[in-house]
Amino acid sequence: MVSNIEEKILKCLEKEYPKDLSIEEIAAKIGIHRNTVSKYIWGLEKEGKVKISRKIGRAKMYIIVKKKIDNVRYG
Repeated sequence: MVSNIEEKILKCLEKEYPKDLSIEEIAAKIGIHRNTVSKYIWGLEKEGKVKISRKIGRAKMYIIVKKKIDNVRYG
C-alpha cells in the first residue's frame, strides 16, 4: 500500500522526469522535512520504484523507475 507521502514523492519525481532530484530538492518541492523524505525514499528504492541515478559529493540523486512495456503482437 502506497502512503500519502510516498505518493507525493512519486508524483514529484514523475513530474520532474527525466531530471533527477536530491532528497533536499524533493523535500522543498513537496513541503515535507528532508528526514521524512529520506525515510520514505529508502523504502521506495527497496521496492524498485525509484533508483539512485548518480551521486554528487555526498548527495544522492534519485529518479523514478519507468517500466518498459513490451510490444505484444496479436494475430
